[in-house]
Amino acid sequence: MNEEPNVLITAFIKPNMEGHVVKALHDLPEFPGFTIDRIRGQGRGRGAGGQFHATEYNFSYQEHLQMQIVCREAISGEICSRIARAAWTGSKGDGIIFTQVVKNFLRIRTDGKQGGAPE
Repeated sequence: MNEEPNVLITAFIKPNMEGHVVKALHDLPEFPGFTIDRIRGQGRGRGAGGQFHATEYNFSYQEHLQMQIVCREAISGEICSRIARAAWTGSKGDGIIFTQVVKNFLRIRTDGKQGGAPE
């Protein structure tokens, strides 16, 4: 088990900014790898007061990509900054980034067999 604290970074970015963000991550001296999924959702709402009223036939979703990265806590700030700079358009709905502490982290390839996995 890894003794250094790990962090899960989750970023919701606009799909058209994917290339910029991936390039920024690849430029890191210690590239951590990531997963990416297409997601849909709604932000804080529309119009004055931020209210949105969905009807049975009117659902307005924004398309985003969800990137998830598990990395050492020491480099998480730099990764978040790079994602934010690379994904920025200045428009409403650019996305969000948040982090969570990872309590356990195991690599199946290296740690699985040690845990008594079948041969």
